[in-house]
Amino acid sequence: MKKFFKKNNYGFTLIEMIVVIAIIATISALSLFNSSKLNSAVLLSNTAYEIGLIVRDAQISGLGAKVMQSGVNATTSNQGVYFNPVVNDSQIIFFSDLNKSNKYEAGEESQIYDIENKRAGKIISICTIDSESAPCNVSNIVDLNIIFKRPNPEAYFYHGSPLTQYSGSVVVNLGFDGGECRSIIIYKTGAIQIDKNYCPR
Repeated sequence: MKKFFKKNNYGFTLIEMIVVIAIIATISALSLFNSSKLNSAVLLSNTAYEIGLIVRDAQISGLGAKVMQSGVNATTSNQGVYFNPVVNDSQIIFFSDLNKSNKYEAGEESQIYDIENKRAGKIISICTIDSESAPCNVSNIVDLNIIFKRPNPEAYFYHGSPLTQYSGSVVVNLGFDGGECRSIIIYKTGAIQIDKNYCPR
């Protein structure tokens, strides 16, 4: 009997246990890393769609006549969304253009949207496109006012100081420097599209 138990008393050696634990740890680390990247990509896409909805909300409000501004009813035909990534690359301001200056001025904000989650990205660039096949020109726009005026749903784009109007379409790129990115394309017609076509390469 003693011979039988000695012969069949097999188990893992210490080296085999270390190898198995190392394999499990490596697989777990890879899974966790990929899961983190996936979650970040989902958050980025969700944030891009939220910004698109803010622009769409400004468009719908611009087609109406009565808006809420600082808790008070105000009548205006102009509604806008303001981006200035140089000043704050995580902030989008939805505003009522009460004096019809075609730009955001302090006190006109209806809603301030802050991208609080670092994994949801930031505004990395604003660029312009003259046609769908044209590349994105990032050199000429730093800040951006998107204005909607009754009764048309089309978008008007103003930037810079002195204020300059741009007649094409604009792209707001959201994401990470040298990493994942989503392009929020606002066409002159007022259409809004989210994709990756104009992300910095």
